[in-house]
Amino acid sequence: MCSHGTMHVTPLVSRPPRPRRSVRAGLAVASAAVMAAVLAGCAGAEGGTSELSVGAAAADPLVAVDSLAPTTGPLAGGAAVTITGSGFDDAEGVVFGTEPATFDIVSDSEIVATTPASVDFVVGAVPVTVTLADGATTTSTATYGYEIQTGVDAQMNYAFTYWKDYNLDEWGVFSDNDCGNFVNQAMLARGWTQDADWYSDYATTGDYSYSWIRGNEMDAYYASRPDTTLLSIDQRDQVKVGDVAMFDWDPANDNGVDHTMIVSKVTAQPDGTVAIKLVGHTVDAQYRDLDNAITVENPGGTAHFWSIA
Repeated sequence: MCSHGTMHVTPLVSRPPRPRRSVRAGLAVASAAVMAAVLAGCAGAEGGTSELSVGAAAADPLVAVDSLAPTTGPLAGGAAVTITGSGFDDAEGVVFGTEPATFDIVSDSEIVATTPASVDFVVGAVPVTVTLADGATTTSTATYGYEIQTGVDAQMNYAFTYWKDYNLDEWGVFSDNDCGNFVNQAMLARGWTQDADWYSDYATTGDYSYSWIRGNEMDAYYASRPDTTLLSIDQRDQVKVGDVAMFDWDPANDNGVDHTMIVSKVTAQPDGTVAIKLVGHTVDAQYRDLDNAITVENPGGTAHFWSIA
């Protein structure tokens, strides 16, 4: 794992400032040069020196990343990080580890980036790379540390730990129908507490509430809570990571909820639509695509969401 540190880079020469502009990085792509720098940073140096990577375009010696503030943040991303250094007015991309961030150029010496989520919601430290319009990059060996700081972080870290390797000792498994069991375990990790209406002791005594494992009863319990908001499938632009999806594979049969999963990724597409991925059990997945699930896998299906405060 990379170590935290302060970065010190001395520019070789100075140059006149270029016109200031603001950029949003959906354009950032981790090139082979960036990936090499990421691996080098995570494998190696304990010091606070920035290393300039050389790819198709020569590295620009006038560009440097000197510091990050803050140096840690939540697994789910969304934190503002100020990157200070030099040569930023031509910045085209900012990458945390391998994940592109959105950002604004404040000046030639300052960028404010919004962190992406940690890859698979893993705790750890990653370097930060700035890419210029000509392809030159600078990657700091000092790191940004992803930590469990919020309930959503704890929920998603739990979900990505046990989506495939089930937590059998604590919770057991409901054969062919473990989706609710898994989602509710993750909600406990987020901070919810069991009560007389919503509980499971299945692994030890075999006891559980229907709201823990059955779709309609679980749906009704979520509806009863003051910290949940119902969203229709047409309100997907309001859905966020950590929300819970309820699927109805055959709405014409009027039998209610058939499946449940946790939202693991929300991406605004260039055409204005919103893509939603999900993590869950029964169909074990980290990033199951919502639209594929209700069209290709289950034609005619639909879904709604519980947005969790």
